[in-house]
Amino acid sequence: MSSVSVIIPVYNSQITLERAVASVIHEPLVSEVLIVDDGSTDGSLELALGFAERFSLIRVLQHPKGSNKGACASRNLGIAHAQSDWIQFLDADDELLPGKIAGQLELARSEVAFVVGNSIHVFSDGRRHYRKSDRDLWKGLIRSNLGTTSSTLWNRKMIVEVGGWDQQLQSSQEYDLMFRIVQKNPKVAFDTTSKTNIHYREQSISHHPQQKEKRTQNWLSLRERIKNHLLESKQFGLKYQYAWSGAVGQFCSTQGTVLPSQINKFLFRAYELELSLKKRIYQLIKP
Repeated sequence: MSSVSVIIPVYNSQITLERAVASVIHEPLVSEVLIVDDGSTDGSLELALGFAERFSLIRVLQHPKGSNKGACASRNLGIAHAQSDWIQFLDADDELLPGKIAGQLELARSEVAFVVGNSIHVFSDGRRHYRKSDRDLWKGLIRSNLGTTSSTLWNRKMIVEVGGWDQQLQSSQEYDLMFRIVQKNPKVAFDTTSKTNIHYREQSISHHPQQKEKRTQNWLSLRERIKNHLLESKQFGLKYQYAWSGAVGQFCSTQGTVLPSQINKFLFRAYELELSLKKRIYQLIKP
């Protein structure tokens, strides 16, 4: 069986880094753990260097002059030094559960672009939400429901072929990368288990209010690119028209943004009705 390189970008994550490292360091199929410090100022670098002294699998990388370049640049730096064919990206405030890597490697083949994994979203008040990915590739991309950075296992060769992570993006990064990959190779595998804990913090970049406008632009721009690709490849049938109008309409309503003119309003209303019915059913059957 193949081995995996784990890449952990770190920026001021002194409080959570040990949890992330502990969740992968003893996994038998992990060949190396690359901690990429992104200009931390809180002691994260010193903590990482201490881990490297204790564990031979750990290497610590930095950008030139210890600069801060962002998570995408840090992941790209890790990829440049990784030695395994498969990559496990792990955000420094998240953690993997036992068996995640081994289970997904069983699904990994050289022709598979990435292995989609489910996740458990853990909130500061103790709530847990089990998020299951769509089993339809394009529907999952449209609806932002095709795994996360940490819950997915990535084929290093495919990442390199599309030029790596877009270092200009601060949101929608993993879905941008997935989209560029599946344009070349739409063959993906799906892991039905949930073995990645995503810990939510109020001050995380992806949820900071000051970044709302840019996040909205990134999200909508990517959905437009996905739609155009499906149109060009003659795949934009009713199923994906429904998913696209529904997901984009719901996103715009949630963000308080004007609905794009391309949305089919009838399909959007039908989508809203479907979600409403599902929520009512859930309320009736939940413990």
